Amino acid sequence: MSKLSKRLSIIADLVDSNTICDVGCDHGKLVKYLLDEKKIKFAYVSDISMQSLKKAINLLANHESNFEAICCDGLKGYKDKLIDECVISGMGGEQIIDIIKSSPISIQKFILSPQHNIIKTKKFMLENNYNITFDIIIKDKNKFYNVFKCEKTQNKVKLNEYQLIFGKDNFTNLISDIDEYVIFELNKLYAIKHQTKNSDLNYKIDIFEKAKKERKL
Repeated sequence: MSKLSKRLSIIADLVDSNTICDVGCDHGKLVKYLLDEKKIKFAYVSDISMQSLKKAINLLANHESNFEAICCDGLKGYKDKLIDECVISGMGGEQIIDIIKSSPISIQKFILSPQHNIIKTKKFMLENNYNITFDIIIKDKNKFYNVFKCEKTQNKVKLNEYQLIFGKDNFTNLISDIDEYVIFELNKLYAIKHQTKNSDLNYKIDIFEKAKKERKL
């Protein structure tokens, strides 16, 4: 059984479909775990780098009949594939948005973990009729990650800035590292403001101060 990082473990726990794809799969550790644990029946793994994809293929050798590897840019090589759920993590938000925009297939569920442009990615998903059904911030190897799951819905869901930043599960989920994240971001914001005298940061500082007060930090 492959050992997963905290971030990949949370992503694995969120998977609830038979057929998934892991875009930008890197070494294929997530899919190996899901197949080992029989959480999924079949997986597509893809990467724009054939070198990375070969590592995933080697790692998944014992599951030869339960996966297919596709070397492609984003989802562009998935035409005519039937995917229940798509995982995209470890990329920038802009790149994730471009991948979903240019997808040749419709996918009902996404599990996303952008490296940056997180709020922009969430807004894009909401504007395209996806509801954010799970949203958490965790710390893994001294870095904070936002992991959220989106599911296709009939109606557009609107969230305010506070909800977009802190998600719906951070204040109730014991796995969340929200308290440490709030203090870390506040310290960073105050440091930037002190150095740059940028009053435009006040709005975001107020949002994090509100979270700090709610969490009684």
